[in-house]
Amino acid sequence: MHIIETPKLDTITVNAYCGLSSELVGVDNEQAKSFALKGLAISNEIKNTKMQGYANHVTGIVYDYMGVADSALIHYEKSIEIKRTLNDLDGEASTLLNIGVLYFYQKDYEKSLFYAKQSLEMYKKLNNEKRTSAALNNIGATYRLLKKYDEAIETYNEALALKEKVNDSLGMTSVFLNLGIAYQNKEMYAEAEAYLLKSLAIQKKLDDESRLINTYITLANLNIEQEKFTAGKEYIEKSIEVGKRKDLPHEMSSVYKLYAYLDNLTGDYESAYTHLNEYIKLKDQFEKADRKKEMDKLETVYQTKEKEKEIEVSNTIIKNRNKALWVISIIVAVLLILAFWLFWLRYKLHKSNKQLNVLVKQKEDLVKEIHHRVKNNLQVISSLLNMHVRKVEDPQSKKIFDDGISRIQAMSLIHQNIYSHSSLQQLKPKDYIEKLVQQLFITYQIPDKSIKITTDIEDMDLDIEKLMSLGLILNEILSNAFKYAFNGSQQGEIDISMKTISQNKVELKVKDSGKGITIEMMDASANSLGMRLINAFSEKLDAEMNITNTNGTKYKLVFNPN
Repeated sequence: MHIIETPKLDTITVNAYCGLSSELVGVDNEQAKSFALKGLAISNEIKNTKMQGYANHVTGIVYDYMGVADSALIHYEKSIEIKRTLNDLDGEASTLLNIGVLYFYQKDYEKSLFYAKQSLEMYKKLNNEKRTSAALNNIGATYRLLKKYDEAIETYNEALALKEKVNDSLGMTSVFLNLGIAYQNKEMYAEAEAYLLKSLAIQKKLDDESRLINTYITLANLNIEQEKFTAGKEYIEKSIEVGKRKDLPHEMSSVYKLYAYLDNLTGDYESAYTHLNEYIKLKDQFEKADRKKEMDKLETVYQTKEKEKEIEVSNTIIKNRNKALWVISIIVAVLLILAFWLFWLRYKLHKSNKQLNVLVKQKEDLVKEIHHRVKNNLQVISSLLNMHVRKVEDPQSKKIFDDGISRIQAMSLIHQNIYSHSSLQQLKPKDYIEKLVQQLFITYQIPDKSIKITTDIEDMDLDIEKLMSLGLILNEILSNAFKYAFNGSQQGEIDISMKTISQNKVELKVKDSGKGITIEMMDASANSLGMRLINAFSEKLDAEMNITNTNGTKYKLVFNPN
């Protein structure tokens, strides 16, 4: 601790920051992130390549735990790039294994296998038996979730042989447990129980009660599945004893849920009701704690930003900025409610009986008229905001108004297209995107710059809800490109394409030739309203999003158009 209280620009300080980050990850992720980034900054400043590889690896782990997969991958890939220049095979294998774990928890099991197998080959070349067994265990877990149980068992046994060779008792308990679950999935119950009991025996010997409760739960599940309800109940009771003794509330919630299921199977409905209430009580506690943690995090971010604003701007500007934010938030909320109501009405119309075609046609005309009026109202609101923004002198406040206006105009275009289109269900994205690009180009045009925009949009149909999400994502990406990508340059290019890449996949790509978004910029923008909107609407589309920084910034979005 003394080292970071009086930090020096040396490798010892980098090791200290990264070591503290590793200790805190999963416990206090924000503090872990702070230490990791400090270690990374010092490693860059002293230009120590080995420390840069280490610090990027640790930073990737922190972002992985925080659920920020894109940032985690950026740091992991940077770490691998550095370690390859140093011919550090062991370090490269470690980072590859971590990438495999990242994709495992993203439920992208094919990519998880790809990276884990690369790591495995490297560890085998290095004859690192302990890390080889860890990679094998991860591969086995992935095979099991892919329901390739024979491959999983074969891989687990290979890992077990290595763990027995190096006398890794703790690792053996994990492999025995995994083998038991794999055999249970194959309904080979005798083999499953034998391995689970082996895991249990070692855990008792090691006094590893945090793992013990999970093994009891697995044994209970195994017996219940075989309708051995008495044995299942005994294992549940043992898991409750451990959970209460070690204060393991998360595990206890799983126990009570299983207990209620068992009671229901045996017809003890009064006991089932009691145990279900215990499960709900623990679940509510977790949700409240998680909500409080999230609110505390947001409050900390808010207070920090407010203090920075107090240093940079006057109280009058802050008041105007907050007022503008509230006005835009209220307008957007009202418009979203109205839009969802319109979509619900459209859906109800679509489901109407064929015998009511005349009535349906009348209602469709009514909905079109509503969309027309919404479009007009949005244009009025946009004009009012434009009139107001001319009176705003503060550049930051003006930026907030401009961003709000561009979002309103993006929604207005959707309603305009609905009104002019013959179908209320499907729209052509080509026309909409080209109009949106033209509108944003006019809004953000810069007199002293020459920006060339090319579009290649496949002629296809999208439902209105998907096109709304797509339009708002494009609005944020292009707004950022116009505002930031070409600073310091007199000309630039923006390429936009959207094409079908498979039967159920459409790929949207937006690339600019600007200076690109740095890791620091990406970290800073992660909590911005624009990036939060991009992430929120990407989740709504159930899309895979990837951001790269090679000769400019490139966004790639893959989603199901159906």
